[in-house]
Amino acid sequence: MRILLSIFITLFLGLFCSQQLLATPQVSTSVSDNQVTIGDIFLLTIEIDDNDSDYQLDTRPLEKEFNVYRPSKSQRSAYINGDFSQQTQWQIRLQAKRTGELTIPVLKIGPLTTQAIRISVGEAPEQASGTADNKVFMENSINKSSVYVGQPLIFTTRIYIGQATDNLNLTGPELQSAEIEVYGQDKNSETIRNGIRYQTITRQFQIIADKPGDFIINSPLLSGDLRKTVPVNDWQNRIIGVPINVRGDSINIEVKDKPADYQGEWLVSEDVRLEENTPLTQQTFPVGEPITRNITLQIASIKKEKMPTISFNYPEGLRFYPDQDQLTEGQINGLLYSQRSMRHAIIPSKTGELTLPEIKIAWWNSVTNKQEYAVLPAQTLTILAADKQPGTVQVQPADIDLPAATSKVSTDNSSLLYWQITTTLLLLLLILLFLYHLHYRRLHTVAQHLQVPSFPSGGNQVHKDLQEALLENNAPRVYRLLLTYLPSENVNLKSLTQLVEVLDLPGEDKEQFAKQINLLEKACCSVENHWDAAPLSRLIEKYLQQKRQDNKNSIMDLNP
Repeated sequence: MRILLSIFITLFLGLFCSQQLLATPQVSTSVSDNQVTIGDIFLLTIEIDDNDSDYQLDTRPLEKEFNVYRPSKSQRSAYINGDFSQQTQWQIRLQAKRTGELTIPVLKIGPLTTQAIRISVGEAPEQASGTADNKVFMENSINKSSVYVGQPLIFTTRIYIGQATDNLNLTGPELQSAEIEVYGQDKNSETIRNGIRYQTITRQFQIIADKPGDFIINSPLLSGDLRKTVPVNDWQNRIIGVPINVRGDSINIEVKDKPADYQGEWLVSEDVRLEENTPLTQQTFPVGEPITRNITLQIASIKKEKMPTISFNYPEGLRFYPDQDQLTEGQINGLLYSQRSMRHAIIPSKTGELTLPEIKIAWWNSVTNKQEYAVLPAQTLTILAADKQPGTVQVQPADIDLPAATSKVSTDNSSLLYWQITTTLLLLLLILLFLYHLHYRRLHTVAQHLQVPSFPSGGNQVHKDLQEALLENNAPRVYRLLLTYLPSENVNLKSLTQLVEVLDLPGEDKEQFAKQINLLEKACCSVENHWDAAPLSRLIEKYLQQKRQDNKNSIMDLNP
């Protein structure tokens, strides 16, 4: 009897343990690619045939060798032909930190563990690499294959996308010992290649090398997901994201050093201009009165932060009062120009001839490969004695010699008078600056309580005038400027009442807009009719925000 009982217990325990083993969830681990390039983003997928909410994945061991992006987790259950199945899945985007043979370590998921996976990471290729079906690819080009140290070149990347994508991210080109930044705005268009319609995105980068030699500019890297439809069963499909890493060709460049015979501070450009807005030569000026100079320096292919300063080298003792230099930049025919505007006053203290020294800037012409100079010639000014004060009559008979003391007192009084005039002018200038500051603070305070429409940056003067009119509650001016600005949406408007019907506004907002236009028209007819610009400002702002959102949605976003 005892023998039978022992056999029964053994069979029961064996059956129980086998059930426990069968109930243990199974873990599978895979990667989208075992051979990747440095910078590529690939996908690590971990699956468990269970969907218990207690499973938590610890990704910290991955951070030693990889850049780890936020994992995505999904769970699903299915009952097919009498079989019930459950699954929990993690997908983690990884990017290797170095080249060589790397290992994705064992990861813990609660009581479970994954398997280690070997990954081979190689150097970035010099040849272009797109998707297997050529649905996404990249082309690179530069505007100059040979430049000097400090001379910018423009690197252009054009991306061709022929299939739906998600999570696109473009990293810039790479060049040792160089400054690289995005140049200008992205351009979006469409084109057809080999019968496939592509959406194209063009981005430019400005590269400035600071070391001479022969270099390779590594291509930018486009990473993201390619949408792909896969079947789940006979009647159901699902869309998944397939990771992509797309590069264009790398490009060779030559960076030349500064010529040995170059004299002066190194400045390389295609065009340098130094001008004075109002030449002073052949003009006469009274002693003690300020003389204003306006000088501009324009340089092509240089950032405004790197514009050189100018030394005027005025004679010792000449009083010199500079304003703050104004730095601006912009593009002309695709070429970046920067400008330094300099304005200052000089005050001569004695009569006679005053020579303003020559201003000379050395630069290297990258078009002619020669050293040139931007020159502002020396100018000679004639400084005359100050005019006598009106109403004063001095009688000096020819046969009477005035004492030397009298002449000295007259000269001292004249000099004192001009000092008093100069001090008064400076005091008035300070008062005007103080009043302007108070006016600016008042407008800024009002703007915090009144929502003024945010017009597009770079708009024309009408936009700025309309903003000011709304801040000032100036009804006639707002009415006139709305007729000028808003008809850019529609033509042939004779009154703002017609605008209510043609603007794309929701029903309630359209009623409010009509009401505010009616109040605006009444305010224009009667100066005593109080009018508040705030409601109309909010409606215009709401319309402009909707318009900007519509324009943004019509163009594919690409993260810089």
